[in-house]
Amino acid sequence: MDKKQAAEFLGVSTRTIENYAKEGKISVAYISGKNGKQAQYNEGELKAFKEELEMPVHRSFVASSSSEITSAEVFGGLTTVPKDRVVELLEAISGAQRLALLWNKLVWSLEEAAIATGYSRFHLRQAIALGDLPAKKVGKGWKVRPQDLRDYTRRLFGDTAQNRSRMAGLEN
Repeated sequence: MDKKQAAEFLGVSTRTIENYAKEGKISVAYISGKNGKQAQYNEGELKAFKEELEMPVHRSFVASSSSEITSAEVFGGLTTVPKDRVVELLEAISGAQRLALLWNKLVWSLEEAAIATGYSRFHLRQAIALGDLPAKKVGKGWKVRPQDLRDYTRRLFGDTAQNRSRMAGLEN
């Protein structure tokens, strides 16, 4: 097969075929032709390579050992984590990073206020519309001060244990 036929067979570009050959993933033979040397690829080798490309690859998330991670197997200090647990961990990390960024801001968008308090953006917009939550319209969005959110939450729920955990993110 020539380069163009090999590319069509594998469903890739001719440049990718060249890269596969350069990386040693497939072999290439150059044959003299009327227009100079032409690349020729072994059809059997391309079929085997195509099967290899189409095989599903499973790569588990690997993290260093932690008391939070419950593992099935441990390899030299590294732990494999099930996919559903990986999603949980990534959401927790991204949530913690977003909250850490919020501490230094004087005003929050409704999205940031929703992340910090657990209220939905719809709930916050309703509170603003009713006048229960002071906010300013800036551009297309609303801006809310963290202390106004804290006061709103206290008025809404009072000083209960459940409310204290909700407001922990609002305390400076």
